[in-house]
Amino acid sequence: MDIDTHFEEISEHDSKSLFKPKVVSLVVSNSPETGPNLMTASWWMLAGYDPLRYQLAVGHHTYTHEVIENNPEFVLAAPSTEMIDALTLAGSVSGRDVDKIEHLGLETIPGQGVDVPLLADAVGNIECSVMDSFEFENCTYYFGEVEHAYVTKGGLDGRVLSLDDADVLAYMGSDWGDDPDEKDRFYADLSTDVIERFPGEAAKETLPDGTDEDS
Repeated sequence: MDIDTHFEEISEHDSKSLFKPKVVSLVVSNSPETGPNLMTASWWMLAGYDPLRYQLAVGHHTYTHEVIENNPEFVLAAPSTEMIDALTLAGSVSGRDVDKIEHLGLETIPGQGVDVPLLADAVGNIECSVMDSFEFENCTYYFGEVEHAYVTKGGLDGRVLSLDDADVLAYMGSDWGDDPDEKDRFYADLSTDVIERFPGEAAKETLPDGTDEDS
């Protein structure tokens, strides 16, 4: 099979589109001197199970980096669809210049395991304390151990987000339209009509006997 007839080559930046939609996080940090700060983050991932931890990449130029360095805790908040303005603003202006939480009128709830507030309108919040970090080029990669995690009432159907009760904001990516100075952001409105359950055991039944299922 010839690669040129089967695939269309895309740019390295466009490769990000292959793994969308995803939930982009609103990262909350807290300075004892100036109060909580908000940042939009797509550079985060699950990074281990024992203890369960998440990795968050934060640029050295950001106010969030300064805050977490002084108070090594943060909250990963999964935004609801009504928080689109928060995602846009939190990712485009600095907390050094604007109190983004106050400007947006976001309601917060005190954290239990960390001295960082939760976002009341989010689908869910994960409290993390920094257990380790490393630097690479212009970012610090923080490993945050989960202290507590919360979801909106009725927000889980088993271990899957319930689209009946969790107003999930799925980020599809961004692009520039006709105006080169105006970036358009795209979001998917997920509903129960577009979600299907797949019983994975059916695929495993096709494996030869004695196959090791450890990936």
